[in-house]
Amino acid sequence: MALEENSLEDRLIKISTRDSNKSLMVSPDKIFIFPVPKTTYQFLENIWQSFTNKMVSLVDFNDDPIFNFSIFEVIDQDEMKIVATATHFKLKEIAERRRIPGIEEYIKKSRPIHLGDPRNESAGFIRKSIIDFNKGLRPEVIFVNLKEEEIHPEKKVLLSETMNHAIGIPLFVNENPIGILWGITKDPIPEEKLRPLTLQLYSLFDVIEFVVAKEMESGNDHYIAQKNIEKADTVSNSRNLFYTTTKDQKEPVTSIIFKSHQYNIEYRMDASFIIPTTDGYAVSLKSFTPEKLNNTGKNLLLIPGFFCRRSVMDKLAKELALKYGYRVFLMDMRGRSRQTMPKHGKKEGWTVDNYIQDDFPEILRWIRWHYPSERTVVLGHSMGGMIPRFYVSSYEKIKELKEEFNLPQPEEYIAGIVSITSPNYISLKSNFIGLDTLKRGFSLLPHKMISDMILSMASFSMQATIQTIDLKKFFKLILNLHSSLRSFSYNIGTKVLTIKDFVGYKEITPPEWYFLMEDVFCEESVSVIMQFFQSQISNERSFWSNDGRINYTENFLNNFNMPIYSVVGTVDKIVPEESLAELKDLKSENKVITYYEQGHLGIIFHGETVRKICKGIDEWIQGLK
Repeated sequence: MALEENSLEDRLIKISTRDSNKSLMVSPDKIFIFPVPKTTYQFLENIWQSFTNKMVSLVDFNDDPIFNFSIFEVIDQDEMKIVATATHFKLKEIAERRRIPGIEEYIKKSRPIHLGDPRNESAGFIRKSIIDFNKGLRPEVIFVNLKEEEIHPEKKVLLSETMNHAIGIPLFVNENPIGILWGITKDPIPEEKLRPLTLQLYSLFDVIEFVVAKEMESGNDHYIAQKNIEKADTVSNSRNLFYTTTKDQKEPVTSIIFKSHQYNIEYRMDASFIIPTTDGYAVSLKSFTPEKLNNTGKNLLLIPGFFCRRSVMDKLAKELALKYGYRVFLMDMRGRSRQTMPKHGKKEGWTVDNYIQDDFPEILRWIRWHYPSERTVVLGHSMGGMIPRFYVSSYEKIKELKEEFNLPQPEEYIAGIVSITSPNYISLKSNFIGLDTLKRGFSLLPHKMISDMILSMASFSMQATIQTIDLKKFFKLILNLHSSLRSFSYNIGTKVLTIKDFVGYKEITPPEWYFLMEDVFCEESVSVIMQFFQSQISNERSFWSNDGRINYTENFLNNFNMPIYSVVGTVDKIVPEESLAELKDLKSENKVITYYEQGHLGIIFHGETVRKICKGIDEWIQGLK
């Protein structure tokens, strides 16, 4: 039993000097700035580009970009120098690995400035931040009018006409300053946005300090550090971090309690729950739990689509959890991460049938095991919406073919399905001039011959242990198919489906594009691609199981009678509006169809659209049994 006299004050690890006598406090200009330790500096060299990338990716609560430009000044021995820059409009080029001479030239033009130079205003900010940090405080956010305030001549020559206002925050690692991260704008930040921005910068300060220190200590993983910084949720501030245990997995789950600046509530994020499925594969879940749940008795399961990780669903998940009070799970299907791949031995690629018949029912069991009194509403985007719909409508056939009679009963486990731009079959609105001719040609070939042809053309992208292909190579694959099948048509053009069509977001910003390319898009099994391609070239307007024994589309249109909320993108080239005409004929009595002028991914990325969709989903769920 702990002694009663063990007060919280006695348990303080670090004694704050916040209340020290002001007459005794040292002057900022007397503070000595130590060089960044060599090992820390070497680690920072590999990741400091992520600091500036994240800075220019910041948006306000209305999803408007905040900064046009960002630079990072590092402490290098007895000098400060600019070592990384990013612009709002260059992130797309960075994601596509293009050379960006403008940024490289900018860094070359910048010259180091000695820490002892009295005109080095950045060194002065660092000294002040050291005093604040020793008081147990985060550094003050710095606001500088670049046109009116005195700027060091070496920096003045770097400023363009659109660089008028700078906002910076000193950064620390292991209690030592490492430099200053700056965001630069043309126009001043409006008064009402200053406090939300300051909170975001404090969150970013915490993230960088924690991630760099943790990764340096645990194994110097530069890639993980970079991704964790660029993916960080700066509209929330982490309060507590724990590693928690679960009943059914050996690895601990990371549990972080956040305070959301945007929604003004606390919530917990848990990642990652690893649920084994079949053949050594697993699926991974993360969850958002708000401090107060609503009274619907419903959990939400969000499933991403083709080539996408669960990060693509984050905007929807946080709006539904933090504004409407749902416990939300986000699913990464097999093959999306190291934890979901077989640990030993060579394995075959997976199919859409594995998603529908193996992974999805295991997730339903897992959620029911942990929350036995609650039913689940499944929300899927694109292929993620096909999975629950096809499972429900082909349930009896799946049970018969798998000879597994304890599969989760849809009506018992699932309260309803939300389907966002999810096709009944594949009907790309592509730019193939000769697509109809291709369909006629393929219809004359045996199923096996088509499969072998696609596999042979995709072989350039297969890994040694598993047959997968990444998104950019997928579009290259389509180009290869397009050029190799000219014998079916004399007038096939050279324009093909592009990544831009896949994104389908007419208002997408460069930071969002960067996020998609760097974090959301992932590899996909060639066998999955084959199923999609075969549906595309089929004249049957159907999506079949890989073995040809289940016509998922036919079963969906004939058997589905569960509550469904369908969201259609009217400018979607991947799932065109006309290919979803049969939705209105479903037997379900509780069905809703809504329409938004957005493309395939834009519909779950555009802030205003996401907010409207979530409002409609909540109202619909409130009416479910």
